[in-house]
Amino acid sequence: MSKARRLSSFKTRLGPQRGQAYAEYLMVTAVFGVPLLGIVWGAFNDPTYISLASSLKSFFSAYSFTLSLP
Repeated sequence: MSKARRLSSFKTRLGPQRGQAYAEYLMVTAVFGVPLLGIVWGAFNDPTYISLASSLKSFFSAYSFTLSLP
């Protein structure tokens, strides 16, 4: 197999991964951006944002633990 063909095959396999990473970054930005806008606009004392922040922290710690497993 020639080098050009191997590179072409490698790029073809990475296509869907790039789209998935973009979607993940977009979702993370939306999840953290929307509550942050609420905090900036003065709704920080609302218990909804405090609950949302603690649930996101809990979810992230469980998610990172799951990723660390072999």
